[in-house]
Amino acid sequence: MFDEDVQVPLVSIVVPVYNSGDRLIPCVRSILGQDHTRIEVILVDDGSTDGSGQLCDELAATDARVIVLHQENRGIAAAQNAGLSRVTGSYLTFCDNDDLMRPQLVSRLLKILREADADMSMCRWLSVGASAADAELAAKARSRPGVVEVFDRPALWYQSVFSLTMRRATGRELRYFSEANWGKLYRTELFDGIRFPEGRYAQDVAVAMDLYTRMRRVASCADELYIWIQHGQSVSHRERRTAYFHDIVHAHGHSFDLAMQAGITPARAYGGMMTLDQERRSIRSAADRAVYDSDVREVRSRVGRLRLTQRIACWTLHRIRRLEVLVYRATVHRRR
Repeated sequence: MFDEDVQVPLVSIVVPVYNSGDRLIPCVRSILGQDHTRIEVILVDDGSTDGSGQLCDELAATDARVIVLHQENRGIAAAQNAGLSRVTGSYLTFCDNDDLMRPQLVSRLLKILREADADMSMCRWLSVGASAADAELAAKARSRPGVVEVFDRPALWYQSVFSLTMRRATGRELRYFSEANWGKLYRTELFDGIRFPEGRYAQDVAVAMDLYTRMRRVASCADELYIWIQHGQSVSHRERRTAYFHDIVHAHGHSFDLAMQAGITPARAYGGMMTLDQERRSIRSAADRAVYDSDVREVRSRVGRLRLTQRIACWTLHRIRRLEVLVYRATVHRRR
């Protein structure tokens, strides 16, 4: 049963927790410090071995809004799904267990979502090294509200506005959003029948288009309310196995199919499928080669469905984005 208090709605915040170390307490404190105080914070301990599970219980003992679920280690998707099954709020957001939320994140996103009668609202984020995160939160705990842009057909913009160069040139920065679930506030019913695929990487990509094709409208604000902490231990930094790249290609392939069904040029999905280049370089065995060869056939089949103009648009945006990623990896990913 979802909360139905329209005056002060309950907002659920799902936090998958796995061996988060000393970052968990600052993370949860930043959530509990939200201006919108009617929240439930669902900490899902995914079989942590470093004492994070005990920290979750200690945090719950100090604030009744904290709910703790413990499970055997099954991965982030399983933890997110467990949290989704426990949600009772009418609105929902996520937070990674080592990131931070500015105090006005929930209240601001809730306000613009309801004023626009949107299905999802989102904010901007700051990407910082772990050593600068706490200082950044303290330095900009309060700021004036930024501009808001409301737009329909979010699936279209998700597929077309992802290149930094292009979105800056066309003034569409606020129509850019990633697959990440943090920094967004959803109407909880959007997740009815949708769960993250367990045991796979790129679980957020795998459900992105399912969610965005369900939405009518999105409200996006320029406020930098989420602090995304970069560190070298993240999966995207260290994982280079064929299975990792296969899951990325597979998830974007699903996104490609949904875009085509909706009459949308799948430019972002095309770029994601081109992770085939990295998958090829990861081959270490005959089994890896078989997975790669199968992915090549599927990608070629999908690309063959594109009209010539679509193929040119997809290829061009992909090449631009690839250059941007090279710059990103040389700068942001090196932050500490």
